[in-house]
Amino acid sequence: MTSLQGRLILAFVTVALVSIAAVVVISSATIRAEFDHYFLGGPMMQPPPGQVPPGQLPPAQRPPSAIGRPRMPHMTDPGEMRRMMRRMMGPEELHFLEQLRRTTWLAALAGGLAAVLLGILMARYLTTPLRRMSDAAGRIGRGDLAQEVPVPSDDDLGRLARAFNTMAADLRRLDELRHNLVTDIAHELGTPLSVLQANLEGMLDGVVEPAPDRLAALHTQVRLLARLVEDLRDLSLAQAGRLPLHRAPTDLAALVADAAAAVGPHAADKNVSVQSRTAAGLPAVSVDRERMMQVIHNLLDNAIRYTPAGGAVTVGLEAGEREVRFWVADNGPGIAAEETERIFDRFYRLDASRSRARGGSGLGLAIVKSLVEAHGGRVWVGSRAGEGSRFTVALPRVP
Repeated sequence: MTSLQGRLILAFVTVALVSIAAVVVISSATIRAEFDHYFLGGPMMQPPPGQVPPGQLPPAQRPPSAIGRPRMPHMTDPGEMRRMMRRMMGPEELHFLEQLRRTTWLAALAGGLAAVLLGILMARYLTTPLRRMSDAAGRIGRGDLAQEVPVPSDDDLGRLARAFNTMAADLRRLDELRHNLVTDIAHELGTPLSVLQANLEGMLDGVVEPAPDRLAALHTQVRLLARLVEDLRDLSLAQAGRLPLHRAPTDLAALVADAAAAVGPHAADKNVSVQSRTAAGLPAVSVDRERMMQVIHNLLDNAIRYTPAGGAVTVGLEAGEREVRFWVADNGPGIAAEETERIFDRFYRLDASRSRARGGSGLGLAIVKSLVEAHGGRVWVGSRAGEGSRFTVALPRVP
């Protein structure tokens, strides 16, 4: 049999039949031994007390009626004694033995049929969830990801069903992310490409004059496209674990100070102050200086973008037992609780209506998360709507 159900039925029935056969053989042997013992050693075969069977007396002492008769078979001959016992038994005893033999075989037959029936039912019970999962897996392979199988119990089959449902849900989520990624990339590339196409076609038709300011605007769009492509490449490599990192022991406080100085002009343009809170004697961390500068710059740029004029962005550092943490906090509008779970997703913006110039590409925080995890660290956000946000990065200390 090639199916699992057929093999299970065969296994159940084989085990049951072997067990029933063993019970029948042992019962028959036991019944026969008990009857032999009863007739061979019981009171029916024993002479009255003090009397010797005539067949065992010497010839001179035998009674006249016993002379010339054959001797009784020896008691240790089981076959002869069994035939003698059958001749000695009456109809009731023979009927009892025949009924006992018939009942034993009928019980064996009933047990075999019950074993077959129970084997079929148990095999169907065990293989039905597997068959459902097999059918659902086939539909998933054909592209229908909306599959979920019932969880039959809390045993191994139940755990397998839950794992299958989790896998199907992950596949649906990944397919949705892939679809959203393609849509977002098309949207992000479409705007600058449309601007470039319209201006270049106007210049070729002579409608638009190729003035220096127009060429500078086109150059800005090209730079935006190049930056988007580079961000996508870095994000893909980091998430795949193939982004090259040139790690070395680094003073994180000096790195934060350099990043804060780099975003100073941008903060001043928005009338936002950048404050620093750094603890003394911080241990070094092993990081890629350029990539970690990118992380800090993205967090500061994100905080400045969402901080209203006159507000402040604070960056701080502190040391733990095994980690060095730095955090960037702002007093902007904050993030709702349902938004914090998606804040590190690619192309996700708190305000979907924001343009790239005002809301960024939506890749900054996704790149932050991927780069931090590539360094063996972790990043999280704490925020409440209307109370600002605080992004914290924890990196392992140099041993």
